[in-house]
Amino acid sequence: QNFAIASLGYTGVSTRVTLLQILGGSTSTQIEALERQQGIDYITIHTSQQTRTCTTCLDTTGMTELVGISETIDTNAAVEFENTALDILRSSHPPQALAVCGTFPPGLCPDAVARIVAATKLSNGTLVLVDAVKDILPTLVTRCVDVLKINSSELFALVSAHGPGDVDQAATDLARRFSIGVVAVTDGPSAAYLVDTKASERYELRVPDLLKDLDYYLGKPADDNGRLVLNPLGAGDTCSAVMLNSLIDGATAVDAFALGLAAASASCLVLMPNCVFDLCAMQ
Repeated sequence: QNFAIASLGYTGVSTRVTLLQILGGSTSTQIEALERQQGIDYITIHTSQQTRTCTTCLDTTGMTELVGISETIDTNAAVEFENTALDILRSSHPPQALAVCGTFPPGLCPDAVARIVAATKLSNGTLVLVDAVKDILPTLVTRCVDVLKINSSELFALVSAHGPGDVDQAATDLARRFSIGVVAVTDGPSAAYLVDTKASERYELRVPDLLKDLDYYLGKPADDNGRLVLNPLGAGDTCSAVMLNSLIDGATAVDAFALGLAAASASCLVLMPNCVFDLCAMQ
């Protein structure tokens, strides 16, 4: 949902992204109503099991996630999800891009996601962006991932041989190992890194200090104690959404990543809802 919200905010076109999701239980109705209210185009695969929700408590010292119980989706829903995705990719008008984001619900086999990604080879150039790390190895093994956008901790979970100071080299090794065209690595307010194997280029991108320039601040600038507050929730999804949309529109990898980082930074200036940002602040 976050990816779709950020895409809509960036492009202003609700049909630019179609969200394929698995929902179940009483929360499914609430989620779909919220998506319709936000103008998100979606396809829902219904399961008999309850969809979990996550509530994040954010303050000036950190954040805490309250995650609901994850029910295992039924086999029929998992099969329908895969078949629906494959039908879309094999249609006469396949999508320009496929984004695989977040964690897979229990019961959705990682190999099923890998088969979906592998099908993009037959869909006349569908660009594949992955913003996920858990259970993603089968997808990477397909060698069909064009862009991998992860954070530094996720990078080192995939490439455990490197230490925290070797972001650039770890990203390069990961790209070579799985023939990934572009690996983009974020690290919160710290420098971000981009490895573009097709152009044989590597970049380090500095992220602005948001608290030094609040000209475009859109939320309450301080809490009750006068401390400045930023909202980083959904910033990674925002970066991925704007980056992929920019790539579709013809931007180079480094320019698309820079736009994604700018949008992510701008989204931190909005206390709520997540993944909403001001285009002027992004620019």
